[in-house]
Amino acid sequence: MAKSITSAYQKVQANTASPGQRVIMVYKGISKSISEAIDESESDDPDRFFRINDKIQFAQKLIMELQMALDMERGGDIAANLNKLYTFWRRYLTEANVAKDKQKLQHVLDMVLDLTESWIAAEKSLRGQ
Repeated sequence: MAKSITSAYQKVQANTASPGQRVIMVYKGISKSISEAIDESESDDPDRFFRINDKIQFAQKLIMELQMALDMERGGDIAANLNKLYTFWRRYLTEANVAKDKQKLQHVLDMVLDLTESWIAAEKSLRGQ
């Protein structure tokens, strides 16, 4: 029951959020998924590789959603640079997944967390105006 309440709350939150807040939510989903993949890499369970793969693929799917949402016509240099960054993240996560390379996962996670903080600051600035 608690899970369905949480799910309903998250749906309402996503539907009522501003575009910037939705981007932040997606970034947080990416960072959570990568963090979970890193945590799984420290397990001794042989099935961890399947779980790591699933977590990385989910993060890649979220990144693809962000990439597809970019408005390349009106977004100018910002959209072009984000597109390159998202492509890098997806490629680097693929490499990390193949090699089960925790350092590559951490590298992408650090970038996602930095960008999340930038989006949070931008969103607060917009709300303050």
